[in-house]
Amino acid sequence: MKKRKTRNIAGMLLLAFLLSGCAQTHKLSEKFDEAEVKVAAEEVIEALNNGEVDTLVEEDWNATMKSALDAESVKTQILPIIEELGEFEGFDQEAVTGGKDPDTEQEFAVAVVKAKYEKRKAQFTISFDEDMKVGGFYIK
Repeated sequence: MKKRKTRNIAGMLLLAFLLSGCAQTHKLSEKFDEAEVKVAAEEVIEALNNGEVDTLVEEDWNATMKSALDAESVKTQILPIIEELGEFEGFDQEAVTGGKDPDTEQEFAVAVVKAKYEKRKAQFTISFDEDMKVGGFYIK
């Protein structure tokens, strides 16, 4: 029994090691400034907190995002989540990494921002293209 438990633990550790080796972390491209990406991500979150959806989508979304998540979709799908969190209290943790679209070879920056709200925390993952337009958005 003890031998089996030891094998299971060893197997899980090996699997975790192998999986961590497959995960790639991408360094932020020189085309981006980390501080600028963090500020841009905070501005997106603040615009959502303030309900400034039309301006956000019109001015800050790239063409791909506009077609995938238009202003009306943001209002019906994302704003209710934001409202459910309660009052915004501040930003907690922020990290920025980079990536490259394998099809287009376009580089992008990804900001992961944890924010504190009255009722609970939320994690935003926001991708920016080289023009600093939002090309991806996810809230958890």
